[in-house]
Formats: sequence, C-alpha cells, structure tokens
Amino acid sequence: MSVGTPLVFRPSFAQRAMAMLLFAGSWMVGVRALAQIMERLPILRASLKVAESAGEPTWSFWIAVAAAFGAVVAGSLLLLGTLLGVLMVEGSQVLVDELGLAVEHNALPAPLARKFGAGRLLWKQVSRLERSGPFFLLRGGGDPGDGGRKDPNLRILLVDELERLILTILERSPNLKQEE
Repeated sequence: MSVGTPLVFRPSFAQRAMAMLLFAGSWMVGVRALAQIMERLPILRASLKVAESAGEPTWSFWIAVAAAFGAVVAGSLLLLGTLLGVLMVEGSQVLVDELGLAVEHNALPAPLARKFGAGRLLWKQVSRLERSGPFFLLRGGGDPGDGGRKDPNLRILLVDELERLILTILERSPNLKQEE
C-alpha cells in the first residue's frame, strides 16, 4: 500500500490573528486593571489607618483589599488561558493520510500537548466525534489493537476548512458511532 502526501489542516491567518488579538486585548486590560489597583492601594491603606485610629469598623476596607487580590488572581488566570489559547492556535495542525490522522500542538511542550489532545489515531480506531466546549473531540477505541493500550483522545481547536476535515473523518472512519 503506497501512502500519498498527507493533507495538512492549519488555522488560517485570520483565525491566528484573532487569537493574537484576544491575547493582546486581555493583556492590555489586565495590565491596566493591575495599574489601577496599585494606584489605589496607598489611598486604601491610608483610609484603613484613619478608620483604625478613629475606632471605626475596617471590614469594608478588608473586603476591598480581598476583592482587589481576587481580581489580580482572576486576571492572571485569564492571561494564562489566553496565552495557552494562542499557543494552541498558533502551533496546531492536523495531518490526514491514508492510515489515519494526527493532531500536533507544536508550540506546547510534549506532555502538555498530549494533555490538550495531541496524538495519532488510525481510521479504524476513531469511535466518536463530538463537540466539547471550543474543541472537536475525536475519541479513540474503535478497534483495540495492541494489547489493550488505550487510544488517545484527540482535540482540534481551530483549523481552516474545518468542514472538509470533519467530512473526511466521517467518510474514512469505519467504526465511528453516530449519536442521535
């Protein structure tokens, strides 16, 4: 059996640019919010000392400090999430050949890439295709081949010509189960 040139599906320029704009926008909002919090922290501290010296309750100031700290933590998590999204979009590609398909996340370290759905499945191993959040999830397990080793679950985030890729998967996967 001769193996032809594989089809390569990658995110388009517009999809990659949109991911970069989302990351840059969240970065700018996060930096601006952190600057505002740092700018108001001395005022909050001075108000806290005045309230303590006057014998007034200070619980509202501590709530404001906790809310500011929570905002910094939430903003940091958002920035990490958008950075991960940019790396997944920028380094993702799906290779389709006569034997199966492979999903690669080249911009991520190998263990993290496998965790986020990189791997290879033969056509006979593809058992389900479903939508899971922003991902298309290809579940392995169509035909257990070598000694009970569990097939990977592949995740596809964004690729150009996604419809063509999905139709190719539907056409070539003999063990794909249709859900109603």
